[in-house]
Amino acid sequence: MVPGRLLVAACLLAACSEPGGARPAAPADPVTPAGEVGAGPAEANPPTSCAGERDEAAALRCWVRLLAGPGCAGRDNGSPGGAAARAAIVAGLQAYGLEVAGETGTFEQPLPRGANVLARVPGRDPARAGEHVVLAAHYDHLGELGGVVYPGADDNASGVAVALAVARRLLADPPARSVLLAAFDAEEPPDYRTPAMGSNYFVAHPTIAREQLVAVVCLDLLGGDLWPGYRSPLYVMGRETFARPPVPALADDPRLPVRAMHLRLVEDLPHGRQAFSDHGAFFAGEIPSLFVSTGRSPHYHQPSDAPDTLQYDKLLAAVSAVEAHVRVLADMPDRPAWGRDQPVRAADAAVLAELLAAGLGEGGGPGTDEFAGLARARLQADLARARALASAGHEPSEAEAREIVQISLRAQCLLAVDSEMPPAACLLL
Repeated sequence: MVPGRLLVAACLLAACSEPGGARPAAPADPVTPAGEVGAGPAEANPPTSCAGERDEAAALRCWVRLLAGPGCAGRDNGSPGGAAARAAIVAGLQAYGLEVAGETGTFEQPLPRGANVLARVPGRDPARAGEHVVLAAHYDHLGELGGVVYPGADDNASGVAVALAVARRLLADPPARSVLLAAFDAEEPPDYRTPAMGSNYFVAHPTIAREQLVAVVCLDLLGGDLWPGYRSPLYVMGRETFARPPVPALADDPRLPVRAMHLRLVEDLPHGRQAFSDHGAFFAGEIPSLFVSTGRSPHYHQPSDAPDTLQYDKLLAAVSAVEAHVRVLADMPDRPAWGRDQPVRAADAAVLAELLAAGLGEGGGPGTDEFAGLARARLQADLARARALASAGHEPSEAEAREIVQISLRAQCLLAVDSEMPPAACLLL
């Protein structure tokens, strides 16, 4: 994933605005030997298979430990570590009993570098089983840079683990439509936003007829927190892309609050709109798209993105939230349709205000240092404006929608590491 700490701030940089953006530079100090994790010791006895793990919570942890373990060496696409991760996922799909959906009767779709992994949960309704909801999560990461392994536990072993758990639930009780599980490769640089990116390649060369792809639910970064001590919500972005938005009935879960958010709040950058994960190829093709994430933690694209940094109770709660959204889409009486009008709502301003208030430490919560100093006065004004727009009693005009987007981008930029965007530059947005 290439978004900022809320979701996309790193790509406010010009370097990320171009296809095939550069990989992050390897840290100069300290240098960690290959096979170890920069923030701590390598995990003892990582699993080599998770296919036989029946307990859901244990399976989530197992998949993260396996994919972010030394045997996968950071899962760079086209590398032996990437191939090891792919083989483990395929073995899991075979053990779970999913149908093959790749090329030539396999689970795989070869790419210029690496391969997508594709599997199918057949729908129960013969009249709708030919239509497919895509459940996507990329499995590649950065691999090894400068002799340092980037394990990629949150980015995106967490998303793959949740997708596999949801697939197992769907197999036990299939929805009306079929569900295509897509573990995409080549999401990270240098293939990001190029034809070789796994999701771009799949949409251009689908293994299932293009007209049978009715929606996508894309998972990326599901196990971290935006800053230490803050319980980041699960942001479900893109409901506005549906003519009939999917709004499942979700019980309040203190482990993982769920918040809907407009994609514009994370994708309308100063140089133009830009998607930051695998939903982008589907969005460009006007296939209704959900992007689901808890956002970028301080370990994003760092050697410290290790299994022991994740919140596994959040991952377990995310399984239920994602399953609920997939089932709504797969069981809708009518085919999910592209929403032509996609207005920013007052509710989007309210979600943004909640984030700003948390970051500023309102109510005695653990705020973030990124919102202190020179930024504090600006963000306090932004918070007041977001609250005013949320409670105005009418939906925002386009000019007000642009204000909401600008406030969001400013906050995201400040949450990025200073080497990516100096705080003073963020305040100019």
